Amino acid sequence: MPAISVMLKPASSLCNMRCKYCFYHSLAAQRSAPSHGMMSEETLKNVIAKALDYADGAPVALSFQGGEPLLAGKGFFVKAEELIRTLNVKRSPVSVGVQTNGTLLDEEWCRMFTRFGWLVGLSLDGDRSMNAMRVFADGTPSFDAVYAAAKLLDRNRTQFNILTVLTRPVAENIGRVYAFFRRNKFRHLQFIPVLRPLDGGECAADEDVFLTSEAYAAFLKKAFSLYMKDMIDGRYTSIRQFDNFVLLAGFKRAEQCGMNGECTRQFVVEGDGAVYPCDFYCIDEYLMGNVNDADFRTLGESPAAVKFLQEGSVLPEKCEGCKYLRMCNGGCRRERADLDKCEAYTEFFDYALPHLKRMQ
Repeated sequence: MPAISVMLKPASSLCNMRCKYCFYHSLAAQRSAPSHGMMSEETLKNVIAKALDYADGAPVALSFQGGEPLLAGKGFFVKAEELIRTLNVKRSPVSVGVQTNGTLLDEEWCRMFTRFGWLVGLSLDGDRSMNAMRVFADGTPSFDAVYAAAKLLDRNRTQFNILTVLTRPVAENIGRVYAFFRRNKFRHLQFIPVLRPLDGGECAADEDVFLTSEAYAAFLKKAFSLYMKDMIDGRYTSIRQFDNFVLLAGFKRAEQCGMNGECTRQFVVEGDGAVYPCDFYCIDEYLMGNVNDADFRTLGESPAAVKFLQEGSVLPEKCEGCKYLRMCNGGCRRERADLDKCEAYTEFFDYALPHLKRMQ
């Protein structure tokens, strides 16, 4: 059987923060059930057991996201690790990640994730000023709490990456943002383009938060120059998008979703077991079923899943004949709906492709 990737949302859309650009908050508001509640141990067990059954010894990738997944409590994650260990009778290689805003982390959380060998994705947009849109529910800044969490993770030798929402201010100040990360020895970075709400949903962010093609092109060129310089100087910092462009330049498949020219079937399991094909499309239209009632094989063959994959395999007409198609592959479907990146990618690959080829 094939490998399987499952994203679990143990606290659904519930969160202790109110980031002004949060795409999932606006997405959940468009559903008939904005929050699917906290995940029960029975649903957790069904997810893990059925994922391992589907894989039948092949790799299994599990990720916990939200909302804020740590709201489910430490006991939930201890149970998850126990289930993975005891139910994996066919010895599937299992990788586990947790994406968190970091504000609930303490020594016990960090020691636990270190012991489990799980990877933590910590959301941080840069220094205090750049992180200003990430606020608590009462509107107070989160920077101090998140920065302290990064130090806790480092002190406890917990594997962690930095996840940065690429807003226009971050893009326009990438030199400053990168320098901040490098000063703090954050060596694994992922820049995730900010998204406008899907289908007219509401968002608290001002228009100047969102990317333009010009801002995105400038970001790509400046960030890549910093990435390349550090690589040459022996101070390599992983930037996930550029790491994947290196793979694509070498005629290999990208590991990052949305970079190979087609949507893949990722199972996203909400708090009550409801399953969707993509984190960006957890809306009623794409509800595949419930993991408590069906296995992943059946869910993956549902009409909603088939519809989603068919839609995701269609590239814009203008991609035909593009000299950089094998590098861009049309881009992520959801990001493409938000911003036309063609001009930005053309400008970037004119500059970067010769260097990417030499990085093999």
